[in-house]
Amino acid sequence: MADGYVFDTEPLIAYLYDEPGADEVTRLLEQVDSDEADGAVSHATATEIVYKVARLEAKDGKPSDDELGTGERDLRVLRGFGLSVETPPWRLVARVKASGGISLGDSYATALAVENDASLVVGADPEFDDVPVDVNLHRIREG
Repeated sequence: MADGYVFDTEPLIAYLYDEPGADEVTRLLEQVDSDEADGAVSHATATEIVYKVARLEAKDGKPSDDELGTGERDLRVLRGFGLSVETPPWRLVARVKASGGISLGDSYATALAVENDASLVVGADPEFDDVPVDVNLHRIREG
C-alpha cells in the first residue's frame, strides 16, 4: 500500500457539494477505490457528515428524517469508495484535544491519522496548524 488517508469532514463536504478542492478529494477517493491507498474516517467524522448534509439539505434549518436519510445515503456513497469508519484510541484523542484550539471531531480525525500513520486530508481550517502530534496534513485548498 503506497499511501493512507484519513479524511476530515470539510474535504468530504467539498466533494459532495462540488466545492473548491472537490477535484483533489475525487483523486484521493479514486486511489482508495482502486486499492492504491487506504482510506478512513473517524466515527465522529461519519457523524458530522450525516448531520451536516442534513442541515445543508433542510429548507427551514431543522433537518427531518428525510434530510438525515440523505446524509446517511451520502455517507454510504463515500464508504462505497472503500472508506472505513474507525475509532481512534481515546487517550490519543484526549492528547490532541487537550492542546485546545481544535474541535472534538477534528481531534478524532487527527488521532486516527496518527494511529494509522496516514495523511490527514483537510480543507483550509487553520486549527490543524498547531496540533500537538506529528501528523502529515494534506490540504485540498487554501484560504
